[in-house]
Amino acid sequence: MIKEGSYLFVEGQGPVEPFRGKYAVKSANVFERIRAGWAQAGLAPESAYLPMRIELELTTKCDDSCPSCGMGALPLAEGRTLTDGQIRFLLQQFASIGLPSMAITGGEPFTAWRALLRMIEGAREHHIDISKLTTNGSWGTLGRCARVFERLEKAGFLDGRLFVPLLMMSIGEQTTPLESVARILHHAVTHYSERELNVAVSSLADPATREHKVDDLISAYERAYGPFPHERVHSTMRVYLNNQRLGGQAPVHRPGHTSVARWMDHCFDCFAPTIGAYVLPTSLLKNNGDWYTCAAFNVPEKLAFGNLLRERATDVIARAAASPYVQRVRAGGGLKALHDVVSQEFTRNTTCTSFCDSCALLIDQFDKQTATTTGHRTPMVIPPAALLARTNGAAPGSQP
Repeated sequence: MIKEGSYLFVEGQGPVEPFRGKYAVKSANVFERIRAGWAQAGLAPESAYLPMRIELELTTKCDDSCPSCGMGALPLAEGRTLTDGQIRFLLQQFASIGLPSMAITGGEPFTAWRALLRMIEGAREHHIDISKLTTNGSWGTLGRCARVFERLEKAGFLDGRLFVPLLMMSIGEQTTPLESVARILHHAVTHYSERELNVAVSSLADPATREHKVDDLISAYERAYGPFPHERVHSTMRVYLNNQRLGGQAPVHRPGHTSVARWMDHCFDCFAPTIGAYVLPTSLLKNNGDWYTCAAFNVPEKLAFGNLLRERATDVIARAAASPYVQRVRAGGGLKALHDVVSQEFTRNTTCTSFCDSCALLIDQFDKQTATTTGHRTPMVIPPAALLARTNGAAPGSQP
C-alpha cells in the first residue's frame, strides 16, 4: 500500500502519464489545459504563484475529537459551516481565477452533508474538479455507505475534467470503527475503477506505541472481504510530521534535531505546478475566508495573503505573486533559494521540527534581511453585495 511519492510529475520536467499517482490526471496535456484556464481568467502565465488547488475548510464541525488534530476541528455544537451564500460566492471567486481543482476538508465534511453536496454540485457547474475529499469515514455504516456513494456520484464527485477524484480516509487518532472504514474502501474498489476514483489512507502513529492503525485496518478488511486491495489504496503517512512513520519508508531525522539548513536542502519547490504524487501549488482556505499560499497543517501565519470572503480572489492572488519571499522561493526551486539571504550561522545552528517550521523561521529572517513584510491580514470588511459586484466586474453599487 505504501505508494506515497510515486509518479511525481512537475511541469517542464518530462511527460505526464495519465491515471498515475495518488492525484492522477486524466490527460497528458493537463498543464497546458490548466494554463489555458488561467490565461482565460486574465492571470499572467509567468506569475510566481498560481494555485492548482484550494484546500477548502468547508466546516469546522467534527464528530470526533483527535488529541493531535491538525485541522483545528471543533465539536459539533461549537463548529461552523459555510452558508449557502458563502458557498456560491466562493465558487464565483474560484472561477474568477481559473482554479483547476479544489480539495474539501474540515472538520469532518460529512457532518455538513447538505453543504458538502452543494459545494460539489456548484464546483461541477463552475468546471472546478474535486481532486480530494477527506473524511474520517464515520458514514461507512452498513445502512449509509452505499447510499452516500450514490449521492456523491449524483452530485458530480466523479465528474472532474482534469483529475481523478481522491477519497482520503483519515484513521490516525479517530474513533470511527475500522469496520466502517473498511466498508468504504471495499465499496470504492469494487464499484469504481482506478480511472474513476482513487482512495487513500492517512495514518497517524500512536505516540505511546509508535504503531499505526493501518495494520489494524488491513486486518479488519481481510476479515470481512478477503485480501486487502494494496494495488488500489494509496497512503499519506508524512502529514503528521511529529509522529513515527511506517516501517519500510525511508528513515528521517527526528523532529527537533534537524537544522534549518538541512530542511532547506531537502525541500522541493512547493510553488511549482506539480501533479501525481501531490497537487501543487496548493493553497488553504480557512472557514473564515483567510487564504494561505500553502495547505500544510501547520502553515506559517505569514503565508496568509488575504481573505476570500472580503476581497477579490484576483487581488489576493496578485498580492501573493508579488511577495518577495514567494518570488524568491519560486525562482530558486524551494527553500534552498534562501541560503544566500539568510546567514549560515542561523540556518546551521537553529533546529526545528519540520519543513513548515523551518519555513516560518526563514520568513522572519528573510523579512529582517530584506526589510520586507511577508503576508497580509485583511483589516476591513467589504459589504458582500459590493464585493460580488466587483468580482463580476461591475461598478460598485450596480446590480450584479
